[in-house]
Amino acid sequence: MQVTRLRVLYGVLGEGSESVPRDPTGYLGIEQGIYRRHGLELSWDHVQGTDERNQALAAGDADLSFVIGRASLQHFLRTGATRLIGSCMNSSPYVLMVPAGTNDLAHLDGKVLACRRVIAETAPLAETFRSLGGLELGADLGLDTVATDQHALDRLTEGSAGAALLPRPFDFVARERGFLPLAGWPVVADDPMPITVETMAARLSEKRDAITAFLAAHREAIRYLQGHRNETLAMLDRVFGYAPDLAAVLYDEYLVLLDPRLTVDLPRVERLVRLTAPNAGVGVSDLASRWLAPGAASPEAPAAGS
Repeated sequence: MQVTRLRVLYGVLGEGSESVPRDPTGYLGIEQGIYRRHGLELSWDHVQGTDERNQALAAGDADLSFVIGRASLQHFLRTGATRLIGSCMNSSPYVLMVPAGTNDLAHLDGKVLACRRVIAETAPLAETFRSLGGLELGADLGLDTVATDQHALDRLTEGSAGAALLPRPFDFVARERGFLPLAGWPVVADDPMPITVETMAARLSEKRDAITAFLAAHREAIRYLQGHRNETLAMLDRVFGYAPDLAAVLYDEYLVLLDPRLTVDLPRVERLVRLTAPNAGVGVSDLASRWLAPGAASPEAPAAGS
């Protein structure tokens, strides 16, 4: 069998013991020979920093990059030279993280909530706090709107906020720092397309067959990961130094959200544009036709339980 080499880049959130891989599937897929069975010799490399991954793609030093959706969208809007070949996760919920010992919303009276500004502007936060906890947002509970989820995490960590709305995997970093999710908090906001797979348009043309093979192999690798919990937990310990309890939470509450279809849900693209680039001046259909590689899109989200 002829083997094609592909270099794939991925990032992690946090540093040291707090490092959270956005998609660690490649480790198990390589060890199990999944990519090789599809005719690929895969290099699965951690490169921290979106700019560094963008530069590697542009320079031809990498073939594929796993990156958060809003960064991938901005990369395309700046250059027009990238193509989205799939999404490993089309949606991830925002979680209300609080200090240990905070058992209900009433404990947040007089505190401050930190939240990414665009989420505060688009999610029904005021109604939720009023109906579930009898708290008036901005009066009983202060609101600190910040530019990024990292800033919200920082506010919680430094103590200037008594709670923070965080998407995964930011909430796992908060857990590592001693905070906990508030039980019973509903999903009132989500992070659309938190793990996308992008390449350069030129690379897609040059290596279309190999990239198609990668998508087939990665679908199989995700299914393998989701069907082998103990093996995945051991890998999270070996590669990332995760303690058993945190590895279990990461697997049970995050890695189960990986989407083996690897297609992009068009409704999520629309939401991503509304949250990330509302003034881009481009229609979603036109954007999708230029940004998404052929076959990358799914017009509907998966049915519940699929």
